[in-house]
Amino acid sequence: MHRLFLPIDTKSLYLNIYNDNLKGHTCTVATPIVQGNSRNQALEQVYKIPNQINFQAYLDLIIQLISNSKSMVKINNVFVFDKIKVNGERISSDAKFCFFTKEEVDPQRIQFGRIKLHYPTSLKYDDLEIDNRKVLQSVSEALHDYAFVVNGFEYDFDDNSLNFICTIVGYNGIPYSRVFINTKGTGSKFSKVSFGDDDSYDLEIVALKKLYGDEANIDSYAEKMEKGRERALDLVAKYLESKGASQITIVSEEFPYSVFDFQYNLNGITHYCLVKATFTNLDYLDLTAEQYRFVNIFKTASIAFVKNIYSSNQIQIFHSNDLDCFRNNIRRLRLIRGGE
Repeated sequence: MHRLFLPIDTKSLYLNIYNDNLKGHTCTVATPIVQGNSRNQALEQVYKIPNQINFQAYLDLIIQLISNSKSMVKINNVFVFDKIKVNGERISSDAKFCFFTKEEVDPQRIQFGRIKLHYPTSLKYDDLEIDNRKVLQSVSEALHDYAFVVNGFEYDFDDNSLNFICTIVGYNGIPYSRVFINTKGTGSKFSKVSFGDDDSYDLEIVALKKLYGDEANIDSYAEKMEKGRERALDLVAKYLESKGASQITIVSEEFPYSVFDFQYNLNGITHYCLVKATFTNLDYLDLTAEQYRFVNIFKTASIAFVKNIYSSNQIQIFHSNDLDCFRNNIRRLRLIRGGE
């Protein structure tokens, strides 16, 4: 099976993330192929894709493709796809997706010679049934309308399909500032926060004191629990690998507000795994409402529960239908007065 992967820039294409910035910070919907002396060799593979159209026959399409340009440009390639996949699974859409390459051709400008791959969300051209927004909505529906980023496009030469490689980063409407850091350059692009949750303190503190002595207290609790969580992530990663999983990614390390921890491939299908750990011998799961909903919506989602994290390291796998054996213990309620 012959495929090629086209990686695109972080922040360049995402959906269902609420822009809580006072200005700017929308999808850039483009990634440079050539910029100055730099060449994106992985993205240069786009020229191998045969799904190109004779765009010169559609003057009004060309006008639309260059309409937002701030300098002299030319369109080099236009690609149109009618077979769409999301993380390897085919979805139905009565619209086509289009991306294209555009080159800066004004020798007086510093951007002269720059070539980008563009994939605007608003692109629509009825004569060719192109409607990028409609296709992206279908991609969103396939991901149950969770917030997601597109890591890149995978083209399959066997069936001429375009596969959107996506990562779910949180609930629908998650604020931009919970996902991304508003900085430029090569540093981290993602928000990182502490997940200290003292709701389990009463359950864990005795086991922690047996392990750490007086080092374990209310002030160090979050740090000790995070250390245990990191150990649990390592154990579960090895467990998944032993079960034949591939392309194992700890999504929550980049996106701390993700509703799961691991995304991996098993038998060609994308799976998700949420990791929970305890220093005790108790079987309990602290789940947010979003985590509970996610596990119940996605058939390939599971919970890996690691107890006695520094002794027996037992791993239990729970699926949505296993959660009925637990009884609910609601520790918090959010009460909102007024409004809709």
